[in-house]
Amino acid sequence: MIVRFAISAIFLMLVHLAFGQMEGEPSQPSFATPPQIFITVTKHSMGSDLVRISVMDPEYSPAVLQLQCGLVGKFANGNARGIEVSQKGTATDAQLVATFACDNLIDRQNDRLNLDALVKGFLGSAKPMISSFLIQFEGEVATPNTIHLYHDQFVLLEGTALKNPDGLEFRIETLTQDTRVINIPGSLEEVPKQATKKMAQKGMNPVVLPILIGGIIVAGALVYFALVRPRPQTRKK
Repeated sequence: MIVRFAISAIFLMLVHLAFGQMEGEPSQPSFATPPQIFITVTKHSMGSDLVRISVMDPEYSPAVLQLQCGLVGKFANGNARGIEVSQKGTATDAQLVATFACDNLIDRQNDRLNLDALVKGFLGSAKPMISSFLIQFEGEVATPNTIHLYHDQFVLLEGTALKNPDGLEFRIETLTQDTRVINIPGSLEEVPKQATKKMAQKGMNPVVLPILIGGIIVAGALVYFALVRPRPQTRKK
């Protein structure tokens, strides 16, 4: 009984160690900052993308927000048009809201979403410094090419498909304000191959293999000695 218990304990320990080493990078990014900018993008029937941006900071500058909306258009090569910035809500619960039309944000033909332009338009400002976004694409549905998880040394991204009504939601946080080093994929096809390979490889640590072999040998030895151990002789009456 004791030998059987020892063998089981060793086996469970080795399995736990092996599979613990096989765990790769975290499956979900860890966001440090609540969303500062809320963006909603909707494809208009005439082809343009309608953008609505809400800012929770009551002291956010309307002039800065208008400038940033224009930068979104430049990064998208889509020319932000009809930018309007206004205060919405009550005096005690006001939100700064911007709306405009832009091209090249929702590209259904190539099955991609221009997250890169939406984020980069708000970077580089010292005050306020924006690093956390919540972006929704109303009416869009997930496809096999839709990116749902991505992170590198500069960006954290997590996507979710919404239902009733349909939509796609992306939580994004940037770890730098330098737009030159940020490149947010718009689809799975744009994810760098080396990043995909790194996330896919979750092999066993080489250190684990000798430990695993050694544990198997020890367990086998316990079984062997348990079998060959002489049994106590019964007394003759």
